[in-house]
Amino acid sequence: MRRLRLRGMRLGIAVCSAQLLCGLILAALFGAVYGSRTAAAAIFGALIAAVPGFFMALHVLPNYLAGNARYRAWMLVLGQVGKLFLTGGLFLAAALTFGRHFGPLLVTYVACLGCYWLALMITR
Repeated sequence: MRRLRLRGMRLGIAVCSAQLLCGLILAALFGAVYGSRTAAAAIFGALIAAVPGFFMALHVLPNYLAGNARYRAWMLVLGQVGKLFLTGGLFLAAALTFGRHFGPLLVTYVACLGCYWLALMITR
């Protein structure tokens, strides 16, 4: 089997796209079974997975950061802290908005996090 070689931001875009696709599939399933409000919660769960991950990719993956190791380490720290705050803030907004439909949101979030493992298996 031929392995994909994604470099730079293409990897970040591929992972976030896979997460959003996974979220849309689960949202369609939840929407068909439980209704549109649950589908909206599932889509928001996919966004909670994809948006902070893309934020982290913007800080870590660009090629212009290749020169200075100290600057790369600082960008890694800033990206991770920003990702944690974004995730926490989005989960807080989700709890306030989709309180009764938090289960499907959480299931979709966890499924979208599985896309990191899928990307690791495909690209390495």
